Amino acid sequence: MVKAIIIEDEKKSRAALTGLLARYCPNVILQGEAEGMRSGLEMIRKSNPDVVFLDIQMPDGSGFKLLEELDE
Repeated sequence: MVKAIIIEDEKKSRAALTGLLARYCPNVILQGEAEGMRSGLEMIRKSNPDVVFLDIQMPDGSGFKLLEELDE
């Protein structure tokens, strides 16, 4: 099983990706969703996912900035 989280500010996009994962990727376990950079960073640190579906532009920062904030 692959643990994943979605970090996306648009609710419709999160829902679409969640649906696609459920339908086509049964081995992916969605651990959670975040709406922005700060909440996404916190979720990554808490859940230690294998895969992160990461938006580039969010109201509170970019996906690239989030990556720079990670220790690993």
